[in-house]
Amino acid sequence: MNHNLETVKGQYENKYKGNPLWENLVRKLTVRQAYVFHYSLAYDEKNKTAIALGILDLPDRTMVHKCLMDTLLNRDNPKETAQIIGDNAHKILISDNDLLWFHSELRAALWLSFFIAKVEKGGDKMLLDILRSTSRIEFTNRLTHVLDIYGCSYKGDNCLLIQVNLNNNNTDFLDLNHISNFNMHRGNYVSYRIDDPKLNWLNKLSEDEIDIIIERFKEEKILLLYGVFVAINKKDKIELVKASLDIQGYRYLVRRSNDSLGPYNYKNTGDPMEPIEVLNEDVEPNSSKKKKDFAELNTDEILNLLKKAYSSRKHRKVSSKTKIDRSLTLKKESHTILIELSEQLIATPKKIVESLIQGVNLESKSELLKISSNISGRRTTNIQSSQEEHVEPEEAITEPESTVVPEPLEVKNIMKKKSNKIENRRKNTKSEWDSRREYLTSGRGPRRY
Repeated sequence: MNHNLETVKGQYENKYKGNPLWENLVRKLTVRQAYVFHYSLAYDEKNKTAIALGILDLPDRTMVHKCLMDTLLNRDNPKETAQIIGDNAHKILISDNDLLWFHSELRAALWLSFFIAKVEKGGDKMLLDILRSTSRIEFTNRLTHVLDIYGCSYKGDNCLLIQVNLNNNNTDFLDLNHISNFNMHRGNYVSYRIDDPKLNWLNKLSEDEIDIIIERFKEEKILLLYGVFVAINKKDKIELVKASLDIQGYRYLVRRSNDSLGPYNYKNTGDPMEPIEVLNEDVEPNSSKKKKDFAELNTDEILNLLKKAYSSRKHRKVSSKTKIDRSLTLKKESHTILIELSEQLIATPKKIVESLIQGVNLESKSELLKISSNISGRRTTNIQSSQEEHVEPEEAITEPESTVVPEPLEVKNIMKKKSNKIENRRKNTKSEWDSRREYLTSGRGPRRY
């Protein structure tokens, strides 16, 4: 949060080198301190010119010290003013620790900025002009400068009080108890912040769906800081939606509290401290049939409506896709025939097509073949496969030639060895019988008596 002196460098530093005001005071101020005193000293000028022209903005952080020095040197008594600045520089800022709660969460920063811009006394237009931004980092940085410059006090604009006291050379002018009110806003945020489980479903939506919700919030005039903070990415958009719901919950309770004071109707000004107009059910008994105004509902009711609207859009999208899938595009010739059939049979084209489809016998191959023969420009289908399987009686059925699968080499060797053994055994048996027959016929064998 604190920025050191490295930011105060560049082409203008040598311009004031050696100047006691620059060396001893201005260049030693933090960026945040420099913004406060610069804005305070140039307050009247900014009111008259920048606001009138719509160009109010803060100088760049690398230039703010130069701007402060230029403004200080234009004073009638720059040394006395510098002395007052030095005596009070440490009093004007909220501590860094007290700023962590909204620097870590855009949702909290949006909550706080709403109350700073709408509830605090002082120049709302100037506050809103300074806060305009499109990203979380830019917005929280600008909000920090707004808190420093304007404070967070019921006493009004800090910069105006500082300017008045600087002009009067009041050395003890910063008796501003802005911390107490600042802490009140922080406590209220914790109390009124909607529990995450109720809002986690928003994180799962697409960015287009979040955009639809933001547009609906614009129409219902409950979008927080519309035209001041413009979210440009999904994460920031979701935080903007959640912060808007937080504020709406707070406003709803304020309205209920005011309702308890009596059955009065109030004009909805958008200010959370003023009651919101309530429809009297006794006067308009059919009001429940009208479109529900989000500004009159609590957050649970709004969330239920958002969920129903999302489910309805999702259902319509699915239904639309289904209708597209069920539609057919006919050729010009086919369409002409269908129209003629429709006129002759006095029936709609849809009923003609349905009648033709329902009249097809899916079990009849001849009927399917007839339909298949009229189909052109398509790849092989199951119908063509059935045609190929259909064989006329006159055609001779030839058996496919058998193919011999070669045996592996190892199997061949084993079979060869086995065949050789059998052959050798046969040869041995034959030789043995030949020898025995020769022995018996030669008279050498045994004789019987």
